[in-house]
Amino acid sequence: MNARTMAITALLAAALMNPAQPAWACAGVEASDAWLREAPPGATMMAGYVTLTNRGDHPRAVRAVRSPDFSSVEIHRTTIENGEAHMEALERLPIPAHGEAKLQPGGAHLMLFEPAKPLKAGDSVTLNLYCGRQKPMAVPFTVRAAP
Repeated sequence: MNARTMAITALLAAALMNPAQPAWACAGVEASDAWLREAPPGATMMAGYVTLTNRGDHPRAVRAVRSPDFSSVEIHRTTIENGEAHMEALERLPIPAHGEAKLQPGGAHLMLFEPAKPLKAGDSVTLNLYCGRQKPMAVPFTVRAAP
């Protein structure tokens, strides 16, 4: 084996053995019950909900959400002040080690702006959740009729 081949082999082995750099920054996180609330015709916003369970030993945080099906997606939470509901954008959604983050009506949720096409109950879209700079977690969301 020549020196160049040995160097490349050593670099590849080091990259594969480095546990501090997972290929997927949301490692250990599982998504369940992912759904979007069906919006009225002509609406330019939708709300999304999901339960994110962290089965890992390290805390994670969703820092961004993107989808080609929407112009933008933001993480929000609803707060009540003086009897009035207000929405506040969050920079990140923490998911504790061996814990979960629940996005649900009346609490933390996703705000999805300007859908690329009208979405009806039964339709499905994929949202990409970014926990870091590595590969995103692709999560399928199903559109449900508003309760």
